Amino acid sequence: MEETFEIKTSGVDVEEIMKEIRGRIEEKRRSGFYDAYRIPASVATLEIDKGAKNEEFLDYYLKSIWRSADIDLGDFLICSKTFLLGRPIVWLKKFIWKLLRFYTFRLFSQQKIYNARMVNLVQMMNRKYEDRLSELEKKIEKIESNVKE
Repeated sequence: MEETFEIKTSGVDVEEIMKEIRGRIEEKRRSGFYDAYRIPASVATLEIDKGAKNEEFLDYYLKSIWRSADIDLGDFLICSKTFLLGRPIVWLKKFIWKLLRFYTFRLFSQQKIYNARMVNLVQMMNRKYEDRLSELEKKIEKIESNVKE
């Protein structure tokens, strides 16, 4: 792994910090914390045409976009890891959040509605084209059977 930057401070064990970060990432990965945000590699690299040919991929992708479109609008736990200033910082964060929530809730709820509509649109289009493809396949079979006779 290539180092991006170097920390040169006495008393800071960079290797220990990195070990702790990697441990937390691995723990979250095992618990499934990142599953809702996992995008298949073919989509992440914009190779959608390769992935779209695979029905399994398309089904998985349609399910995953529904999960990612569902934004959580609920409150989250506000805490601080600082012992000395912990309570005042938490109080300040909660106060700021209450002020911002008034302005952001409407925006986020509109975004959630928009996301749901777009996902529904994509899924309806998928169903429509699956039905059309099925009809075309039936017509082809009928034509082929008439030609053979």
